[in-house]
Amino acid sequence: MKKTLADVLTILFITSSLHALIYFSGVIPFVDFRFLDLASKWVYSEPLEPFESTVIVEIDEESLAKAGQWPWPRVVVAQVVQEILKSHPASLGIDILFPEVDRTSPIHMQNFYKQMFGVSIDINSFPKAFIDHDALFSDILRMGKSVLPVFASKEESANMCIFNTPLQDGLGIHLAETKYLLCNIPNLQQSSLGIGFINATVDMDGVFRRQLLALRYKGKILPSLAIAMMQQLDSSTAILPLKHSFNSLEISFLNQSIRTDERAEVLNHLYSKSSFLHVSALDILLGKIDPSIFTGKFVLLGATATGLFDQYMTPSGSVLPGVYIHASLLENMMAGGLLYQPKDLKLFSFGLSFLASLILVWLVMQKQYLLSWIVFLGVCFVAIIATGLSLTQWIYPSLGYFLVPFQFLFFIISLFFAVLHYVERKQFLEDLGEAHSATIDSMTMVAESRDIETGFHIVRTKEYVKLLAEYLYKNNTYKDKLNPHIIDLIYRAAPLHDIGKVGVPDAILQKPGRLTIKEMNIMREHAKIGYTIIKNAINSYNKTNEFLTIAANIAKTHHEKWDGSGYPLGLKGEEIPLEGRLMALADVYDALISKRCYKEAMDFQSAEEIIEKGKGTHFDPAIVHAFLILKEQFREVAQRFKEENG
Repeated sequence: MKKTLADVLTILFITSSLHALIYFSGVIPFVDFRFLDLASKWVYSEPLEPFESTVIVEIDEESLAKAGQWPWPRVVVAQVVQEILKSHPASLGIDILFPEVDRTSPIHMQNFYKQMFGVSIDINSFPKAFIDHDALFSDILRMGKSVLPVFASKEESANMCIFNTPLQDGLGIHLAETKYLLCNIPNLQQSSLGIGFINATVDMDGVFRRQLLALRYKGKILPSLAIAMMQQLDSSTAILPLKHSFNSLEISFLNQSIRTDERAEVLNHLYSKSSFLHVSALDILLGKIDPSIFTGKFVLLGATATGLFDQYMTPSGSVLPGVYIHASLLENMMAGGLLYQPKDLKLFSFGLSFLASLILVWLVMQKQYLLSWIVFLGVCFVAIIATGLSLTQWIYPSLGYFLVPFQFLFFIISLFFAVLHYVERKQFLEDLGEAHSATIDSMTMVAESRDIETGFHIVRTKEYVKLLAEYLYKNNTYKDKLNPHIIDLIYRAAPLHDIGKVGVPDAILQKPGRLTIKEMNIMREHAKIGYTIIKNAINSYNKTNEFLTIAANIAKTHHEKWDGSGYPLGLKGEEIPLEGRLMALADVYDALISKRCYKEAMDFQSAEEIIEKGKGTHFDPAIVHAFLILKEQFREVAQRFKEENG
């Protein structure tokens, strides 16, 4: 019971800690933005031909070059607006604020010179309509369905912000609220049939994605510029709460509707400039445009000249003027839907991620690694499918808030348990290797025990071989044949060099005197016998095994000589495997310094001289060179593993 409780608490701690870490790191929104961009590409697509519902009139560089620097005299803007309204557009949205009077008007110029210089200017010769540009512009705005912009501000405007066309709303809608609006001068404001705010914000990564469609101002609901333009076609346009749908809202217009989140915010997909029919204001002034292109269309007038417009970065990395944001919103509304991201869904997705992660952590802690991978991939697949289904309902379900913590947790715990498994596996292999070596040593002891005077022979010889091999490796001798792994295998295999003695009769092994030629030939068979024993093990293993291959080479060739006079094959030079050459020197040296039933032990110096004389005949010259450098270490090994210490 206590163990179960401890496991539950551990799972909760791991899952909670990692979810809290990834949540407060701030990574989730940025990844969610990328998922949202992919979703938008799936839902929306660039039109093959420019949209037919919307036309953009640009105050571009060419217009400024011909009509003068900005701001233009208002009479020039009025002329552009007049030409558009005469064509009876469905609605004209002007993405330009006029918060101050036009001081280029003759009436204002007259007052300016009178007040500043005491000079009277006669303006009686001016046509009456052109004396006050703002009055002229105001009259033109009344010609058709025009909408002027306002800007939600943190400071109070000097102009009165009165509007008589608020958005109809249902009860209990809690929207973002602004205390102040930057408005147009009163006579212009009152002359337009509608007003709409033009505020737009960007996400934390500097990219524009979401747009507010309505906000409260002095108890009324103020629409965005695009919604205000839509009101000119349908005065019953309204915003209502949508029940049982993540506290969403619904804006109805023209017998259709779009959903928004609880703040009346949507995810507005921006189209490229080429998706819209756009004309230069200069061409309108010069009469180069067929006015029928505006008839029955949504027309947006705005600045696109460099330095005159707010720049908005799109997910693709391009920059669009603000007027194209309103145009994209109108087209998305007319297309029948806009993606929205309910705030509740972010928390819901994050909560689901936590629950799924609990299951995942439990599986991994139970070492159900394969099942955990299946669950991980299955959950990710279901999340993607669920997202696709939600997109068909214009809901973006905040996929990043589910997948990021879920995948982060799976990566961390998988990495942790992979390291833990590696450590456990390494320890297991080390223990297995030690047991393996101990087993081999025991086997060889059984064989060597029949020769009663060679108890520590296998221990000393494997130490000699290791010394020689490590020296050669460190000095780049036979670097293509030696590495730490091979050296370890040679060290572990060395004790099997005389395993073939199990096939030699005791009478020969334990004979106190010198062997006869016949007995010597029988003794020499132990190399072949040892090779056969190990080879049979390889065959039964049914695949290549480095350790057994090295052991077989040692058993078969440790009595071969460099000049080819050895046995059993008479191999010469590098025909002899390196492990066999190493074992040959180690075996002879130990035989020389050890007491046998047929001889006394030789002193170190004499043994070393014999080894040196065998250079190039009995032994590999490179190995003899290594031995002469290491001879003091050979002596130390011999002293450490004396027979009497056994």
